[in-house]
Formats: sequence, structure tokens, C-alpha cells
Amino acid sequence: MSYIVLDLEFNQAYDFEKNKTILLIPSCRFEIIQIGAVKLDDNFNIIDKINLYIRPNLYKDIHPYVEKITGLSSQFLQDKPLFKDAYINFKNFIGQECEHIFCVWGNGDLKALYRNLSYYDMLKSDLIMKYIDVQTLATKYLKYSKGGCIGLKTAIELLDLPIKEDFHNALNDAIYTADIFKKICPTTLPLKVFNSKNVRKK
Repeated sequence: MSYIVLDLEFNQAYDFEKNKTILLIPSCRFEIIQIGAVKLDDNFNIIDKINLYIRPNLYKDIHPYVEKITGLSSQFLQDKPLFKDAYINFKNFIGQECEHIFCVWGNGDLKALYRNLSYYDMLKSDLIMKYIDVQTLATKYLKYSKGGCIGLKTAIELLDLPIKEDFHNALNDAIYTADIFKKICPTTLPLKVFNSKNVRKK
């Protein structure tokens, strides 16, 4: 058994002439531009990590808000691998030696991953993944009730965990999620199953 803490950063379409977000490809609204992940042992310690930047192919110009919060620019990403090659590297990082449980902050990243894989016709069958929603765990653990589920930075602060790096970087956020998971250290793991049959493509 291995735990893979996964976080993604996305880009989306933007009309620079009209200065507004637009919807060009409904089946893949959010294009992945960074994959960050860490692998945990049975005691929730980080034993490996991977950071993959991805050259945008669907929306080549980075949305201004995305660039602002992530610091990722079109120029920085222009020589990075495309999604297909990056995902192969991610699959190699995961490995095939044992069963994996993904740990994510909400399930939005899993939906975006499915839609990107589906767009590039990289799925031979439905995408089925066992996962733990660390955001839900943190929300319940901290008895947080201000407007729904707790945000990553707020959880880090309330748990008195050190802030070492910027947020909205996929690898950094994956590490923060792993830190929260270890701090909470649930005695029972509330496993969920992501099944792409239940995700609308549009």
C-alpha cells in the first residue's frame, strides 16, 4: 500500500482583447500545467516527490489570474513537456508495485485529471481511483464551519504547521496536504472511490 498525495495547477481560456474568461473546450475547461505529488509511507512520512511543469497546448496563453497566483508564465512553460509525456513520468513515479491510495484536497483535481486524460484519449477504460479527501478530514477535525470546506492555507495556520513555501504551487500544496494528513493522523481512513462514469464530460 502506498499513499500518493496529488495536487494540480490549471490554466483556462481567456480573451485578452475583451479581458474576460471564456469557455472554448467544454469537455476540458481546465488544462493541467503542473503536477505535484509526494509518496508517503505507512506512517505518512514523505519518501519521494515529483514536480512536473507542463507546456499548455489547448490554451497557450496563461490566464492572468492563473499567472498571478501561481507565478507560471507562458514563457516559463514554453520548453516544458506536453501533458502526455508529463503524465507518463507521473505514472512511472507512482509505480506498479502495489496498490495506491490518492490523497487530495477535495476531488476537483481528480475530475480535471480525468477530463485531461479523456481529451487526449489516454484512457482505455473508466478511470477508477481510491482516494482520501484530506480537505474533508481537516474540515471535520478542526470543526470548521465558516462557509463550507476549509482552505489549505487556513488549515495549515489553524494546525500551527510551518509555512515554508508559497501556496498555489502543485508540489508545495501536495507537501502541505501531506503535512496536514500526518498531523490529523486518522485512525481510520475514510476511503472514497472516484469513478469517471459519474463525471460529466461537459
